[in-house]
Amino acid sequence: MKSTQSQGIVITQTPFRISFFGGGTDFPDYFNQQNTLVIGTTINKYIYVTLNSLERFFEKRIRLSYSKLENVEHPLHLEHPIVKCILNEHPLINENTFLDIHTYADLPASSGVGSSSAFTVGMLNALYLLNGIYKTPEMIAKEAIQLEREKLKEAGGWQDQIFSAFGGFNCIRFSGKGFTVEPICISQEKRNALEQSCMLFFTGITRSSSDIQNKVFGKSTHPDLSHIQKLSEQALHTLTQSTSPEEMLREFGKLLHESWMAKRHLSADISNNHIDEMYEKAMRAGAFGGKLCGAGGGGFLLFIVPAEKQSAVRDALSEHKLLQVNFEQQGSKVIYSKS
Repeated sequence: MKSTQSQGIVITQTPFRISFFGGGTDFPDYFNQQNTLVIGTTINKYIYVTLNSLERFFEKRIRLSYSKLENVEHPLHLEHPIVKCILNEHPLINENTFLDIHTYADLPASSGVGSSSAFTVGMLNALYLLNGIYKTPEMIAKEAIQLEREKLKEAGGWQDQIFSAFGGFNCIRFSGKGFTVEPICISQEKRNALEQSCMLFFTGITRSSSDIQNKVFGKSTHPDLSHIQKLSEQALHTLTQSTSPEEMLREFGKLLHESWMAKRHLSADISNNHIDEMYEKAMRAGAFGGKLCGAGGGGFLLFIVPAEKQSAVRDALSEHKLLQVNFEQQGSKVIYSKS
């Protein structure tokens, strides 16, 4: 039994995200043809990754704990596709490296809040910081995108990795040159109003984002995406140019509703009768607008609801778990380390 090199222990905290506008336009096949933008924010719900490389003596070099437990001698023997890909190819991993990896999250996987990409970002960040290497959010986001979209061939856009790495309430602009992240600058009064208007209800359905993405964006959907893109631009204008929080919320919710209706037209797999029924109940109870978080098919329904109508919306969807969230300003970060 071999001893292992002692490098220490690192725990990263990486936020999940909710996307308001522009989902589906963050695919290279689309934004390489025309500039697009996505509006969203990270929230105070997280995934945690612990990398422990303290000196230990075990039969296997890699122990990975998530929804299951894996003990293997070589990364190629791992079943977890992301960890397998990272550890098998990363120059920081060698035959003398022992890693005890644990991951746990505040929200269930496959629920539309970018959990898979948040894990990738958190894992990469932890691995670098365990070795005393600092990588900028942009570098971490780009590496996570390359790993998931190019190496693992997972269908999806780029926004999830970017939001998790950078954090914040942002407008992400995409073009053939890549992406830029612009914090959305609005008054604290407007920001508080938007944050407090968000109500997220769990549909009770989890689904594979990649499966939905393959079905939806493998088709000719550019006309629909162009409409969604125009709504994103209108939403950004609403956020920054509205003269009052009340005006901003009404128009923002209205645009969100229109964007959700447009997204539903992309494919029958985006929504279902259960989700439509939940949505209609919330709208009748007074929500300004809403959308399903993520690719579609399940997860969390997000609504923009004025304060005076929130009790009615809560009652209308009383059978469903309500998730209270706040906007998170920071992206993936270390919350504990010891060498």
